[in-house]
Amino acid sequence: MKPSRLEAFSDGVFAVAITLLVFNLKVPDVAGGHLSRELGHQWPSYLAYVISFLSIGICWVNHHSILDRIAMADRELLFINLALLLGIVSIPFTTSVAAIWYKQGSSAKWAVGIYCANWVYVSATYMLLIHHLMGHEHLASHSTGVTLKSLWRKGYIGIVAYIIALIVSLISPVVAFLVCLALAVYYVFGVQGEVLAEK
Repeated sequence: MKPSRLEAFSDGVFAVAITLLVFNLKVPDVAGGHLSRELGHQWPSYLAYVISFLSIGICWVNHHSILDRIAMADRELLFINLALLLGIVSIPFTTSVAAIWYKQGSSAKWAVGIYCANWVYVSATYMLLIHHLMGHEHLASHSTGVTLKSLWRKGYIGIVAYIIALIVSLISPVVAFLVCLALAVYYVFGVQGEVLAEK
């Protein structure tokens, strides 16, 4: 299959997933009386939205970096890509679960844990996609730019961070959220120097 078809299909899935996130944000109930107070009560939803929006956006950017390295897609790569997209389209659901159940006592740990586990899965399939390309050189293009090894290294950082967040979520859900946020910020700003250094 031509990479352009794979890219077009994947872009559609990413677009749907990132759009669905906004439906997790609810307009405060007028019966509450005070808009600022009601908005404040919903802070877990806002935090989860920002983290998920940034993280899906980063996944989309990284996905394009991978596709730039593809000359052609074999059947196995297509199924690995589908596995990755399965994790991506699950993010709006697990984001909603984490945001809604965050203040529900002991259930908060499991809710945020499910959210972090979703990102562990996404990171694992992302790395599996890169690993498949690294092991099948005939599928890779010879374009310049970020190398597959660099993408693998960044993916490794991601999966380790998300596993840490998953473990931490069982102790402190808010700290687990902050680990995910820190990782998103790192990917947006911290890796720019690495990319420039490799070009």
